[in-house]
Amino acid sequence: MNKASTFIWLSIIFIFLLPTSAGRFFIDMAGGIIFIIFLASILISGVTWLSWRKIKANIKSCGNCGANYFSESTLCPICGSNQKLDKDSSDFNIPASSATIDISAEETD
Repeated sequence: MNKASTFIWLSIIFIFLLPTSAGRFFIDMAGGIIFIIFLASILISGVTWLSWRKIKANIKSCGNCGANYFSESTLCPICGSNQKLDKDSSDFNIPASSATIDISAEETD
């Protein structure tokens, strides 16, 4: 039994090492399969990254309790605060001219 498996392995190695059409076919098939696996891993990585970016863009954060949630609702699922009212009543809507400080230069002696 051991001699038969040794003969099989030697014949496989012999086919790969000889420049025959069968050896060339097996080498080309192995190269093609490796290339397809490489491209598939890159494609899967790209799709995963794009999906993660889309999910990350849809995650909201509550201004009241700070919880992160994934919902189209305007109510926070944790504390129940209305997110549209919180955004409108915050200090983000003040004009920039009232938030800046005018500085004037003066010479000192």
